[in-house]
Amino acid sequence: MSDHFISFVHLTCVGKARRSFLQLIWLLCAWVLWTECNNRVFKNAITPIPRLLDKVKYLSLGWLKAKKVAFMFGTDRWWSSPFQCLGIG
Repeated sequence: MSDHFISFVHLTCVGKARRSFLQLIWLLCAWVLWTECNNRVFKNAITPIPRLLDKVKYLSLGWLKAKKVAFMFGTDRWWSSPFQCLGIG
């Protein structure tokens, strides 16, 4: 897992904006999987994989809106083309 993280932290073949976005996605995936593991162990609750992916999308949109005051895209637009919303696609 640490090697996978390091490969995302030190991406050199992409621009800064894309690298930052990919790092955000990696961290959000790790967070969603961590919380899902805790839910399964401590609450005996299982979330379907498509719902976990939706959580990553939702959290990334929330983070971007908090970080960039001028980020005006909504959920529908974000779900369909996140790279375009960031101007890197």
